[in-house]
Amino acid sequence: MNKKTLILLVSLLLSGCLTYQPAKDIANSDSSACPQVVIRPQDKSIIQTASHQRIFKIEIVGYSGHCYFDERIGKNKAVVAPSFKITRLNESNVEDVHFSYYLETAEGPSRFLGKKTYFTQARIAKGQYEAYHNAQSGELSIPYAQGNVDIYTGLYAQKADSEYKNN
Repeated sequence: MNKKTLILLVSLLLSGCLTYQPAKDIANSDSSACPQVVIRPQDKSIIQTASHQRIFKIEIVGYSGHCYFDERIGKNKAVVAPSFKITRLNESNVEDVHFSYYLETAEGPSRFLGKKTYFTQARIAKGQYEAYHNAQSGELSIPYAQGNVDIYTGLYAQKADSEYKNN
């Protein structure tokens, strides 16, 4: 009886090992698990003005990012850090450039839809006509089964700050 029990336990253990598939973790999965980041053409660049003069053109030129599983809240997260090109359009004394960008999921399960705004600033010295700035990253919760879910990013044009879109 002991031999039969031992053989049964070993065969159950082996069959369990052969059929075991660990739970997928977005951080350890391939890059296709992360949604694609799309830079919206209509929100790709803005112009900042001061005293009715065009001072800076700010445009998104790329991004870096990754995905991970946040164990604290039990959700998958996408982290995106856009890169910006800032061009001085006028001889001015303004050196500090403040602007905002957004990250948004507009498709997918309703509990993951949303838009978040992030603020950033850069410095471009007098006499310097072009600078690149990597913003601090923003985070969005994303569904595990990404499918066609994309993350959209773009610049906000805030009229109160004398900004307008440059389409």
